[in-house]
Amino acid sequence: MSNIAAIFRMAVWRRIKEITRYKLNFTVELIMSFIWGLGLMIFGFIIDPAKLGSIGSSNYAVFLLIGVAFQNYQGAATWGAWEIKDELTRGQIEYTFASPVSRYVYMLSSSFSQAVVGTLFGIIPMFATAFILLGSLPSPSALLMTCVSLFLTFLALCQIGVIMSSAILIFKDISAVMSILNFLFQIATGMFVPLQFMPDPIRILAFLIPITHGIDLSRHFILGTSTVWPVEVELGMLFVFIIGIGLVAKASTFYLERKAKKEGLALA
Repeated sequence: MSNIAAIFRMAVWRRIKEITRYKLNFTVELIMSFIWGLGLMIFGFIIDPAKLGSIGSSNYAVFLLIGVAFQNYQGAATWGAWEIKDELTRGQIEYTFASPVSRYVYMLSSSFSQAVVGTLFGIIPMFATAFILLGSLPSPSALLMTCVSLFLTFLALCQIGVIMSSAILIFKDISAVMSILNFLFQIATGMFVPLQFMPDPIRILAFLIPITHGIDLSRHFILGTSTVWPVEVELGMLFVFIIGIGLVAKASTFYLERKAKKEGLALA
């Protein structure tokens, strides 16, 4: 267990060192996280408050800001795959798979580190901006439940990251799949528009995407909006995603280990 903790700690340390190496660029990007939040206020002028109020809040600026903040977690589902792609291109991947480190843990650590970075330098600044626009802090219980929702979403997306990393070693190039994934995260999760206003087919698709429930629950606990599905169902689905997607992630790395022993993983 201590070895696994060390791998995760080093992965997070490496990502933070990478993004903070160039101080000016890092400072500007951090400031932009707050500016993005303030810039989103412009959308509040084109939304009918009465229509939005039907779901429990007419504060579209905060509603939108909470949704957009979750874009920072898209990297958790795709960053590990890009790192694996880089190792594959450099011819380093065989060395990685020959090391004694668990391949599942190695892949998971990449997504985990990106999720931590996304939380520290994206989610927290945007949520802080949301609280400023809201004019008050939610209750301690609401903040706790928001953190629980964020953490469960965080874990589910990390599992997707492992699957994407495995897929890139099997198919060599999955940029189109990752583009589709990013598109779904932004369009079919209620990130910009309440799912209550969308047609049933979109809501069915959204139900099967982990980030949907993280966004919906966070808005509910912070803004008091009504959830698309009962709170218990959405929390339960996040646990189901973590377990179900986690099993698929473990199976994908097991398959790759067998493939690596028989055929190797070099870029064809």
